[in-house]
Amino acid sequence: MASIQTFSNNKRYATCRDLPQLTSYLHWTYDQASGNLDIAFRHTGITSTDRWVAWAINPNNKLDPAMVGAQALVAIPQASGSPRAYTSSIASTNTQLQEGTISYPVSGLTATYQNNEVTIFATLTLPNDTTSLVHVWQDGPVSGSTPQEHRHDSGHGSSKEVLDLVSGTTQAASGNSRAKRRNVFKSADPAWFYLHVTCQASAYIVGVAGWGTGLKLGSDSEGVEYNTHRTLGIILFCLGTLQVFALFLRLNKDHKHRFYWNVYHHAVGYATIIISIINVFKGFDTLENYVGDRYNDWKHAYIV
Repeated sequence: MASIQTFSNNKRYATCRDLPQLTSYLHWTYDQASGNLDIAFRHTGITSTDRWVAWAINPNNKLDPAMVGAQALVAIPQASGSPRAYTSSIASTNTQLQEGTISYPVSGLTATYQNNEVTIFATLTLPNDTTSLVHVWQDGPVSGSTPQEHRHDSGHGSSKEVLDLVSGTTQAASGNSRAKRRNVFKSADPAWFYLHVTCQASAYIVGVAGWGTGLKLGSDSEGVEYNTHRTLGIILFCLGTLQVFALFLRLNKDHKHRFYWNVYHHAVGYATIIISIINVFKGFDTLENYVGDRYNDWKHAYIV
């Protein structure tokens, strides 16, 4: 727990927080008048020196993705001596955390590595009237002396939040309504995801049943063919199957290839909706060939 942690330099901080992912902790003292944010970020479970640890602020107040644009404090444990501590401005998801200046003035940047724990100390000067921020924390492997890409499991993908520096809560109290809305959507994301999956899985099951029914009716109606209706049905079955596979191929939101997954998922989804609407009307046209306008009420209800 952050509240019982101590530091080798005996420094104390006004506020601390157990971060929800990656067994990490943040301690800070914030002077709103001067904008000085004095922090100690601790990451436990670092059992070897071939790992990097970073804590960062996203000045754009973006939670998705939080990493792109983030201004990071990085620490890399060394085989002997203190960890290498430096700053890095993250421009893309395939960063190797190159050393460079960041958009915040930084002083007192140091790091320690003791008892499998990496702790980063620093003081940053934030813009005037800052009361909340989007921060992100990560760890990953090191090859030689170069940081490599972190894992893309749920823990690493969720290691970000909007932090209220004054109250210590994760509910943003600043005037940045965009960040607030993003935080609300983030908290609703699991429920929305499971609802989305349930609806799509149910639609796929019903669609497969309808496709099977159509095949059976076609085989029982020798000499009667509705090529367009049948072809659209086959296309819908294929698209529906691709959409189900998208669930198993789903990439983490911070993954560098997530954009392409989104294009695939959205394109298949919208194509399925459009073609299914067209095929429903083709089905009504087929019925009219046999029963006239008997099912017009159903057609009008579908249009409404």
